[in-house]
Amino acid sequence: MRPNQNTKIKKLKGPILVIGAAGFIGYNFLLNLSKVRNDVYGLVRRKNSWRLKNFDQKDKILVCDIRNYSKTKKNFRKIKPQTIFNCSAYGAYPYQKDVRKIYEINFLSTVNILEILSKQKFNVYLHCGSSSEYGLNCTAPCESDKLLPNSHYAVSKAAVSNLISFYGKKMKKPVIHLRLYSVYGPWEEPKRLIPNIIKKGLNKKLPKLVDGNISRDFIYIDDVFNAFIHIATNIKPKHWGEIYNIGTGVKTSISKLVDIAKEIYHIEEPAKFGSMKNRNWDLSNWYANVKKIKKEFGWKYKINLNNGLRITTSFYKNNNRKIS
Repeated sequence: MRPNQNTKIKKLKGPILVIGAAGFIGYNFLLNLSKVRNDVYGLVRRKNSWRLKNFDQKDKILVCDIRNYSKTKKNFRKIKPQTIFNCSAYGAYPYQKDVRKIYEINFLSTVNILEILSKQKFNVYLHCGSSSEYGLNCTAPCESDKLLPNSHYAVSKAAVSNLISFYGKKMKKPVIHLRLYSVYGPWEEPKRLIPNIIKKGLNKKLPKLVDGNISRDFIYIDDVFNAFIHIATNIKPKHWGEIYNIGTGVKTSISKLVDIAKEIYHIEEPAKFGSMKNRNWDLSNWYANVKKIKKEFGWKYKINLNNGLRITTSFYKNNNRKIS
C-alpha cells in the first residue's frame, strides 16, 4: 500500500463491509483494509476458501449467500455497515457456466442488497462492475457509450450498472458503479493468464496462448484498491449513480505481454500463439477510456504492467505454499 493510503482508509466511515471477500479482488480489499482498521467485515458464500485460510481474523468473516434476502438483511442489521464494497461475481471464469446463477448472484443479489440499504442509513456503496459490459463496443468506450454485451456475464453486469444508476439518480442513494478492466496481482485465481505466465516464466517457459492479437487493459490490484478508496473518501451527491471505468487506458496485446514476460524471466523459447482456443469474449482492441474518473476524481493508475508483473512475481515466490 502507498504511504498516504492509510490516511484515506482511516477516513472511511465504518463499519466497513467487503462483499465477496473470498474472491481475488474482495480478498485483497479485506486484507488491505484490515491492516489499518479493526471494524472491517467480509461477507462470503462459504468459509473454506483457500484464500481465507490465510486470514487471521476469522471472527470478522460472515457466511451468507446474498441470494437469500432475509439472511443478508440479518447480517446487515448485525454490523450496520456504512462503507460497502461489493466485489461479488459469478460467471467471469470459463468454468462458471450456470446461467441462472450468473443472474442470481450478479443482478438479483444486488437488488437484495440495495433494497436493504435503502431502508437504513449508509455512507457509500461501491460496486465492482466489468469492462465486459461494453462487449463488442470495447475500444476505449466512454461510460455513456452503448453497451453491446457478448456473454451472459456481461449482460448481468450491464443490468447492474442500470440498477446502480437508478438507485443513485432516482432514489438518491450514495452508490457508484465501477467498470474494472483486467485486474491482476497477488491472490489471483491460479489458473488465470497472469498467474500462469508467472508460474511458467519462473521455469523459463510460456503457457498455452490464444491469438497474439487479442488484447487487454491490465491493471494492478493496488491501483484498483486505490481507486475505490479515493472515490469512497471523495464522493459527493453529484456522483451518486455514476459509472466510472477503472483501467490504465493502455492496450496490451497478448504478444506484447509475452515480450514483457520474456524480458522479465529471460525466456528464449518461441511463443505458440493459438495453442489455446480463443474464448467467446476475446477481442482485439479491448482497453479503457479513463478520462471521466481522471476529470472528476483526479485518479490515475500508478503501476505499469512491467512493474506489476515483477511485484506479483515476488509475491508468488514468497507465498507459493499459500496459493492453491
